[in-house]
Amino acid sequence: MIDQKYATRAATIADSEQIARLVSSLGYPTSSSQMQKRLESSLGDQPYATLVACDAERIVGFIGTRVGPLYESDDDYGQIMALAIARDHQRRGVGRMLMHAAESMLVARGVCVLVVSSGNQRADAHAFYEKNGYAFTGRRYKKTVSSA
Repeated sequence: MIDQKYATRAATIADSEQIARLVSSLGYPTSSSQMQKRLESSLGDQPYATLVACDAERIVGFIGTRVGPLYESDDDYGQIMALAIARDHQRRGVGRMLMHAAESMLVARGVCVLVVSSGNQRADAHAFYEKNGYAFTGRRYKKTVSSA
């Protein structure tokens, strides 16, 4: 059951500090100024969208999405790129509320496939995604390179 005191809205630059804390809690140390630059880049980019869940003035969760073309068909896909919920608000329906809001937004934008990737170490997240209708269909590999 979702606690009705939460509300979702589009993220703004003013949310940088609170979103940085949530991203840092996932194990990706991020300063407020770093998040501000990231949001400045993504909020003005049409394929991207960022939503936040609020408990009064406090942001207790966020979800980041993007839309892109599929190579294997003529359709677009929607990707859940990031999802984080404050530890003291987990298991209260905030993640499910954000997922539903993001999915509705992506479907309204015409996507027919939704994808999400999650680190191997995040068993709780895997169970959450599966409970929300996502199926494990493959693997994601990562290679870090230096930019020239």
